Amino acid sequence: MSLKDIAESLKTEKQSFVGDTLNMRIHTIPAIKIIQVKVPIGYIDAINDHIDNVVIPNDKSFADGLVGQINQDKKSAQLDFPFDTEFGKEFQKFMEMCGTTYLQKGHDRQSKAEAFQCWTVHSYAGDYNPFHSHGVHTRAGLSCILYLKVPKSIEENNIDETVLPKLTNATGWCDGYTQLIWGQNTRKELYELKHQEQEYIKPVVGKLIIFPHWLNHQVMPFFGEGERRTLSCNFNVYDTKKETLKYMSDREKKVYETGEESLDAYDG
Repeated sequence: MSLKDIAESLKTEKQSFVGDTLNMRIHTIPAIKIIQVKVPIGYIDAINDHIDNVVIPNDKSFADGLVGQINQDKKSAQLDFPFDTEFGKEFQKFMEMCGTTYLQKGHDRQSKAEAFQCWTVHSYAGDYNPFHSHGVHTRAGLSCILYLKVPKSIEENNIDETVLPKLTNATGWCDGYTQLIWGQNTRKELYELKHQEQEYIKPVVGKLIIFPHWLNHQVMPFFGEGERRTLSCNFNVYDTKKETLKYMSDREKKVYETGEESLDAYDG
């Protein structure tokens, strides 16, 4: 087979050796996995009703542990969403189901997610959330954002999310968007065959995203009427004993089995 014939074979979509055809495939190494869930609007309405009738009247601020600069309107707030009510317990189970599915389907991990804190963010024009990540109590952990209300100024932004943001000429492209950041690459690095390390998420009512707790993110301010309402949870992650032992050396397993080292494991 000539070099010309080999070169021509690379243009086909064949993924295995056929005669003298040269096999080639693209192998992608993922940097991060995120799950998106479309929560039914009926359940979103129920969550908003609970917030309007229970969370907001209780007015228990969660701001002392958050970096959000949510203060531009008299209704701007970051409020505790407790799990100890009947609705809170039901919602906690729903979130834990989603988090556990992310671990087991997204990472093939024999683990479970336990939501341990939850809060709402009520943003108005000019409010924003600077660059940050979340904390948990276990080695691995998850965080989430659920979009509950979206102002028209954000909702009516019909710019294609699949393209790179166009921020020149003061487009307002990302006003009110959530930006996920897992590296330092910029547009210049894309020309160097490096992949993007940030992504903007457009708020859409009912959209739930779950991601590793260490993922840095920020929320851009928006400028228009209405409330941008979100809910966030943090999850501890507990591995089965089998999962815990998976990557251990024989020496580490011996230490673990003798109880000299305590890890986040459960019998599952």
